[in-house]
Order: sequence, then structure tokens, then C-alpha cells
Amino acid sequence: MKCFEAIRIHLEEFKRDIENYSRELLYKELPVLSEEKFLLYEQTGNRLIYEKLYFERRKFLNVFFFVTLWHKEKIYIKKLEEIIYTICKEDTWALPAHVDMSKYDRKYTIDLFAAETAQALSCIYHYLGKILYEECLDIIKENVWRRIIKPYAESEFGYHRWENWDNNWISVCASSIGSAVLYLPDDKGVRDKILDRVKLCLDKYVGGFSEDGVCLEGMSYFTYGMEYFFGFARQLYEYTDGEKNLYTDERLENIVLFQQNCFLPGGNTISFSDGLANDRFRLGLSCFLKSKFKGFEIPPIDFAMKFDSDGCYRFMANLQDDLWVSEFLEDEKNKNQVIKEEYKFIFYKEAQWAVWNSGDTGLAIKGGNNNEPHNHNDIGSFILSYAGEVFLADLGCGEYTKDYFKDDTRYKIFNNRSLSHNVPLINGEEQKAGEKYKCSSFESPKVGQVKMSYAKAYGFENIKLYRNVEYYSHDKYIVIEDITESLSYKYSLTENLVTYIKPEIKDNRILLQGKRALLCIDVVNAGNININEVCFSNHNGVEERVWQIQFDCKTKDDNCRIELKLSFHKKIK
Repeated sequence: MKCFEAIRIHLEEFKRDIENYSRELLYKELPVLSEEKFLLYEQTGNRLIYEKLYFERRKFLNVFFFVTLWHKEKIYIKKLEEIIYTICKEDTWALPAHVDMSKYDRKYTIDLFAAETAQALSCIYHYLGKILYEECLDIIKENVWRRIIKPYAESEFGYHRWENWDNNWISVCASSIGSAVLYLPDDKGVRDKILDRVKLCLDKYVGGFSEDGVCLEGMSYFTYGMEYFFGFARQLYEYTDGEKNLYTDERLENIVLFQQNCFLPGGNTISFSDGLANDRFRLGLSCFLKSKFKGFEIPPIDFAMKFDSDGCYRFMANLQDDLWVSEFLEDEKNKNQVIKEEYKFIFYKEAQWAVWNSGDTGLAIKGGNNNEPHNHNDIGSFILSYAGEVFLADLGCGEYTKDYFKDDTRYKIFNNRSLSHNVPLINGEEQKAGEKYKCSSFESPKVGQVKMSYAKAYGFENIKLYRNVEYYSHDKYIVIEDITESLSYKYSLTENLVTYIKPEIKDNRILLQGKRALLCIDVVNAGNININEVCFSNHNGVEERVWQIQFDCKTKDDNCRIELKLSFHKKIK
């Protein structure tokens, strides 16, 4: 009952936020999208300036769709129509970072947000077709057809680059197009052809997850792809009276559990690759998955997205947060939902991830290779948190710029190189980028223990590098051991830890004082401990500061071994 009531309150807050924005924005003009700002990406690499204005327009669209849907008042209808006219006059619905000006007219570029815009307008056509002016409805149909459906229908599979991918792009773009053709009248007779193509895309998308269900792009991109996948899947199911049911794909049974396994105690999330350390889940999607999949659990409602949590204001997801949550609350059997809190050790053998949750302590570690989606050079990296605060961090995604996605500059950016992760340096060298730079073995000999071999991440052939991690849940401490072995050459081993908390050093003990606990790191076989302060640009373009803790192995022979014993204490002794 407690969980059910929290869901009800969350829905009320979601609606209240939108109502408040409708009053704030009613007499405001939409931000202007200028050619000058559009070209900033090409000229300087900056994405945020144009995108901030673009997504503010999508916020207007969301807000006035919902208040029109709920109230049907003329003042809202008029405002929504003005917004629709303005969006349909945009030179392109795609973002500058996704437009290749050398290939074709940017107006017809189908990227994530062009497809989303088409889906949103088509959905508005469907839900509000009886109250919007005929002229407005015609403008929606004409623009969605000309910009998205026609170019897609007239091309071959694979023409759009995202159809060759198996990540969030293929799900969002294909699902949005499929949704649009289901919402709009099939005047041109292309619906069935497009639906068949969309289903091929979504089969490829589901196949992009590891066999054990991990989204290597992280939880944020999992959410993005899944909210569109299931949004379209439900439309298709209802359109075909259940004949075409994408929910029955057995691969989804493991995939949907990924979300709940990404949460650490207190609400932190696993931020490997371009993930986020404080990500939030979609309540609408989660309510739907709870009704469809055995073993799926809704995370604590405090960690659900609010209307403003998603700065891109994704229309389909917001509609789910209204309609699907409302459906969930109307079903009496859901009143007994409870949130489970227990010790968990999740081991993903194929994806090479392991996650521990015990009381307030959360730990996650990864293997993999250095050519994963949204890759960072981070093999062996781990995250340690306590009660919602990250003590040893994976910084996740940095500011998305032109250089961020170029192969020759990506690993010069602090977030993406191994120096910003909790992994060692070998002979002073970082890990290298590429699929061959990988974790050779990733095993769990017993519950709570992981052993990995990852010298290949550094490109060394004549050395062995092991990392052993064991969580002693009864005694509440963690041991991390790094070992190098070589018969032909002496290698130096330099430990490298990254934290947002300014460290204190006492002898061979590292102290990190957090808000609710003190982390003590006792180091065995280490030389002098050095602290470096580093500033970097986070995903929102805001400068943040972290500290690197570095120390060499004291032993000067062919084999090196450093041991870390990590324990949390609620009060400093």
C-alpha cells in the first residue's frame, strides 16, 4: 500500500508541475532557433547553446498538450496550435550534431529528435483531432509526411545510418516512425510496409543487449530505448488486436530487469560509460513493465523522474507517465505492491558486470572491452557508494561536444580516459581504446567475489594483471587486490582512485568523510600516497572537481601486489 500511495502522489505532482508551467508559459513566446546558433556546433563544437533552446520548445509542446487534453479549454487549444505552427516552421527537426550537411538537405534528416517530433505531433493529432482546427491537423499531417514518413518509406533498409546500429537510436527512431504511421491516416498506403521495417529494426535493437540483459550504454540509454520500444509495441498490439505482440520476445525477460539492478542503495545508479550517477527511472514505463514481466520490481518512487527531470522533454515518455501510471492505479491488484530491500549480488557473466547491494553500501565493477557503446577506457573500474553518496566514482558522461565523439580526440577528454577511473597505471601508462584492449577473464568463484584478468586493456602481452574483489557482507568490508606478474620485465603498478570528496591521508590510511559515513581505505604494500585535484566539464557543461589518489606498489621486484581494505564507519572513531 505504501508503494501504491507513493505512486499516486507522484502522479499528482507530475500533473501539478505541468499545470504550474502552463500558467508560467501561457503568455510567453517560444525561444527563437537561429541559423547562427545552429552553426555553432560546426564552428566551435558546442551543442548545448542550440539544444537548450530546442528542448525548451519541446517543453512548451508537452505542457500545452497535456493541459489541453485534461481541460479542453480554448485558451490552451489556441496556445497549442501556435506552438504546433511554430515547430512546423523549423528549418529542421534534427539537432546540429546529427546533421551531415554534405549529404542531403538537413530538413529531411531523421535523427532521434526529428523522429520524436514526428511522433509527438502525430500523437497530438490522434488525441486532439476533434478539437484542433482542421488547418492545424493538415499542417501536422503534411509536415510529418514530408519530413519523416515519405523519406523513410522511399528509402531502403540501412539507408539511415541508425538502422545499422543496435543501440537506443534504432529503437527511438524506428519506434517513433512506427508510432506516427499508426496515429495518422494511411492516406498514401505505406503503413504496412513501414511497420514491417520497424519490426526488423526493433528485433535488431533487442539483439543489441548482452544475453544476460545488460545495456552497455547504461541505464539512461536503456530507459530511452525501452520507453519508445514499449510505446510502439503497445500501439502495434492494440492496432492488430493482439496478433502482433512484441512483449513475448523471451530476450526481454532478462533485459527488463536491468533497470532495477542499476540502482545502488540510496538512489545512486551505475554510471559506467556515458551513464549518470544519479539517474532516474520512468514511472510510466515501470508500471507497464510491472504488469507484463515476472520478477520486475519498481524502484523506490523517490528515484522516479519528475516532469523536469528529463531536459529533452520526451513526449512519448511523458504521456506514459500520465496514462500508464493512471492505469496502474486503477488496477486493484496493484495496491499490495511493496519495495524489496535485501542483500543482492548480481553477476552478469557475458556483459562482465557485477553489482553488490548490502544495507547502505553499493558496489559495482566492470570488465568488458574498450570499444563498447559510448565507450570509456574503463576495464576494471568500480563504483563504491553509501546511502546515496558516491565515495569512489565513475564520472560517467562528460559534456557532449564535437570532439567528444571523434575517435582522435575522445580519449583526450578526462571523463573518457582511464585516468578518470578507478583503475591502475602500468609503467605510468593508461588503458588503450579498441576492442582488442579487453578483460580476458571475469569470473565469480563464489557469491560476493569477482576475479578478473585485464592486462590486455593496456596492450601488454608479457605481463599478467589481476584484480580480485570480495565483499565480506557479514563483517561489512571490501577487499580489492591488484596483482601483476611478469617473468621477463619489471613493471611498475600505480594505483589510481577517483573521488568527489577531498581525501585525508593518515599513514597508509585514506579517509573520505561523507555526509553520513566515513570511508576508511587501508592500503597494504603502498609507497607514498599523492593527491591530485582535477577539474572537468560535466554533461551539463558545468565545471566539477574531483581528486585522484595515486600510489605505487612498494615492492620493487617482478611481481607487484597492492591490497585495499575498504570499510564504512558512521562516525569517526
